[in-house]
Amino acid sequence: MSEIIIKWDDVSQRQWDKFLRKAAHCSFQQAWAYGAVIGQGRQEVARFIAYDGGEAVAMGQVVTRRYVYFLKFNLLLKGPVWLKEVDEEQKKQILTEVSNRYPLKNFNLFAFSPDEPVPKGSEKSVYENMGYRQIVTGNSTILINLELSEDELWQNLYSKNRTHIRKAEKNDFDVIYGDHNHHYIDWLLEQESKQQQQNKYQGIPVGLVKGYGQYSSGNQGVYSAFAVEKGAETPMAGVLFLSHGRCATYHIGWNGPRGRKSRALNLLLWKMILKLKHDGIRMVDLGGLNTEEGADIARYKLSFSNEVTRLGGTYM
Repeated sequence: MSEIIIKWDDVSQRQWDKFLRKAAHCSFQQAWAYGAVIGQGRQEVARFIAYDGGEAVAMGQVVTRRYVYFLKFNLLLKGPVWLKEVDEEQKKQILTEVSNRYPLKNFNLFAFSPDEPVPKGSEKSVYENMGYRQIVTGNSTILINLELSEDELWQNLYSKNRTHIRKAEKNDFDVIYGDHNHHYIDWLLEQESKQQQQNKYQGIPVGLVKGYGQYSSGNQGVYSAFAVEKGAETPMAGVLFLSHGRCATYHIGWNGPRGRKSRALNLLLWKMILKLKHDGIRMVDLGGLNTEEGADIARYKLSFSNEVTRLGGTYM
């Protein structure tokens, strides 16, 4: 068996980003920028790289939150990120080494939630086979493979969605692209905050956006787009994505009355998918599906792809 060596807090942001781009899939919770934002608060962030024979094979950020002064909860959220194919024994070795940093005798609780699909037809995940216990069930999400051609992506859209996009293209509004510093960002974040309160759901913290953009290399961590009618002071729709490695996650989508009538949000999301593809992003995560409380949002996401991926959940 090969010897796995894990190094903690031993790389620069530039090196971290370089490793992350090697991953076939990763989540924004493992981006350097996310750790930098979280680390500004009362939580601690530790980063590791696992090497096999000098080659980086896995990486991850562990966030530590302290409770009642002595109890610490350590979470490897959406990780480890696997940088190449590793077997079950190597995965177990890496996770054992990582968890050893947080011994229970020192009032530590360690958990991880790998960003991996559950194999179809499998009763147990590979991590349950290793002896870990699932404490939170996994959710489902939609992943869009941007390595497909533009025509293939278009054909994968639900037929009614293609009709909505064509309708939106005939309306008289401009599509404006931006980042975390665009002058419409504050407006979009305010709309999302109101939307969360009105619809009684809790999404990714709105305040994360600007810090995520600021801490991203080259300020390229946030992609935004807005539908603006001629002469209007504010947009009628807006979308926002977070990029990480060669992947991106749909973070915010907002549609006003005019936007809903003109199907602006459908067009914005489609154009953003194409822009991300053009910029070298190879996988888009449309975010979790809630077919009960968020049925309308789930149907909207499913209109862009019916490839639903079920994740394994959280393990201890």
